[in-house]
Amino acid sequence: MQKHLKKISRLDPVIGIKQKRVDDEAVVLAGIRREKTKMESELFAWQERYLNGVGRLNAERESAARGMLSALESAVDHARETLFKLFQKLKEFDSIEHSQMMQLTIVQRELSAVEQLQEVHRIKFRKDISRQEQKALDEVSLRRFSQARANQ
Repeated sequence: MQKHLKKISRLDPVIGIKQKRVDDEAVVLAGIRREKTKMESELFAWQERYLNGVGRLNAERESAARGMLSALESAVDHARETLFKLFQKLKEFDSIEHSQMMQLTIVQRELSAVEQLQEVHRIKFRKDISRQEQKALDEVSLRRFSQARANQ
């Protein structure tokens, strides 16, 4: 019985360490997701700029003046390049997020395995206690039976 208690108590710090690691990995994942959300917002903003620029460029091409044509083409090219770079960066963050999610899953499994091991020891401890209690009750019953027979 004592060995099960000892095993249970030895696993408490391990569970604490594993839980801290899970929490740390979750914090890292949350930070990655915040950055990814910012990037997505920036991507959509540049996409809107690009589409507005293309609309203005097409309108300028159809007009007779065409004084801003060169400047609008440069602005549209810049917006397209920035949009492409942001899209590539977002894809990189997707892979980083995916690997971090896998890392979080791994540490969660490790924590779960240690918790299950501790639960196995708790179950064995409870069974030992039940056996000892039953043994004590059986001994008391046997003594009472023996005393009752002796008194007869």
